[in-house]
Amino acid sequence: MATLLIQPTLTDLDDDQLVLLCLNRGQRNDRPYQELFRRHNKMVWHICYRFLGNGSDAEDMTQEVFFKAYRNLEKFEGRSLFKTWIYRIAVNTCQNELRRRSRRPQESQTELEVATEFIPSAETVDQTYDQLALSELLADALNALRPSEREIIILKDVEERPYADIADIMNISLSAAKMRVQRARLALQREYKLRSDATESHT
Repeated sequence: MATLLIQPTLTDLDDDQLVLLCLNRGQRNDRPYQELFRRHNKMVWHICYRFLGNGSDAEDMTQEVFFKAYRNLEKFEGRSLFKTWIYRIAVNTCQNELRRRSRRPQESQTELEVATEFIPSAETVDQTYDQLALSELLADALNALRPSEREIIILKDVEERPYADIADIMNISLSAAKMRVQRARLALQREYKLRSDATESHT
């Protein structure tokens, strides 16, 4: 009796297999890429929202990220997870957008609501962050950081990613990831204190 061979569906394939299908099929069939979008669009949206602080902007940026990834799919070499690869594209795209906005003051306002849930302790950067309500001072302080500092704060203290994930995403060593987190926390603490002191001097 002949054995019936069951062809795997797209949902049965891992990300690397879907990427290969996309590259092999080209423009003839975009269903594999639609499956990649289905799997990862929520993650990308959250990244964009944490950088831009606006749901509509995050939605537009998510589309831009996946469009960029699709155009550059042949550059994905499989040395990291597809999820990590598109995460990096999302971060770079958001940072470029923030730089563009910084050159246009009328577009530079960002709420960063999710990314401002933590304020570093005044005693030590290793203390657990105190959870507070949305703070305009902290939003300003976070915005004042360099993009790389803001990114690592979001990765570690908002998304609570392990250092190993951060090292992979940023393509740095584990020890470098730990050092950069500490430095970014200190930078955020300094920026917040500057703004807090300035506010108190005007009251």
